[in-house]
Amino acid sequence: MSENQTVKINRSENLFAGVEESCPEAKAAMTAEDHEWWQHEVTARMIRLAGYMTAGMPVDAPEVQAELDIHYASICRFWTPNAVAYRGLGQSYLDDPRFRLTCDRIAGGLAAYQRDAMAVYADVWLR
Repeated sequence: MSENQTVKINRSENLFAGVEESCPEAKAAMTAEDHEWWQHEVTARMIRLAGYMTAGMPVDAPEVQAELDIHYASICRFWTPNAVAYRGLGQSYLDDPRFRLTCDRIAGGLAAYQRDAMAVYADVWLR
């Protein structure tokens, strides 16, 4: 992102409110309260990542990678991806229009930023 560009961050409390669940198995594994809490947490994490992105922070910065550590731990509630699978998940956030739209509703370019940050996390922590 160049210095001349500004990206507005959507600071929605729950980005997923009213969005059809893409993984019914994950939703079935949680109570309604857990599911709502998870949606709020994911939204807050994405907003923090967008803040790092708009500040020009590189994806390998410790703060960014700390967010990805939380992301990885939350994914591990449902399955434990190895490095290849986690990189693939990151790529799906960009390739799948539903995921990309969800990420980019927070801030344009967030899906690509998160994918790149996930690739670094996979390379460093999931070898």
